[in-house]
Amino acid sequence: MTPSFPLLPALSGLLLLLLSVAVLTVVIERLRWWGRWWQKRHQRNASWTQRLAFPGVERPELEQTLEDWDREMRWGEPLMQAAAVLAPLLGLIGTVTALMGVLAQLGPRLELPAGASLASYGQVLLSTAAGLVVSLIATAALLASQALRDWQIEGLRRQLRRSLGPAR
Repeated sequence: MTPSFPLLPALSGLLLLLLSVAVLTVVIERLRWWGRWWQKRHQRNASWTQRLAFPGVERPELEQTLEDWDREMRWGEPLMQAAAVLAPLLGLIGTVTALMGVLAQLGPRLELPAGASLASYGQVLLSTAAGLVVSLIATAALLASQALRDWQIEGLRRQLRRSLGPAR
């Protein structure tokens, strides 16, 4: 008797769908957030420069502001990291379990039923393709977010070091 797992392809497909919705939600939110960050750059830079020039502002307070900005910029990155790894695995689970079903249909001699086309069996690979696409989007968004964050925070830290000197 051939083992059958009819719910696994559907479950992995559902999980992959939910993960793709979460990834797209984070990507859209990050695009909006970075758009607002760029729109307010002149105000923020003027305010930051003014705070650096004000003698009453202590270094820990400025470092805390940088940490707060860094935390805002990191939002969604853990989900993107998880999606980059989990999406292809969910796709593979769907493909493997669907392939097991196809092999069971082919029988012990692995013969196509009369009138069946091998092209229709290629659909078992769709879940792997979908998982790879979700992973690609998540990875690209993650790397772009990390690069933007590093660029911005390092520039602000450089201004802080120039203004106050190295941390003690």
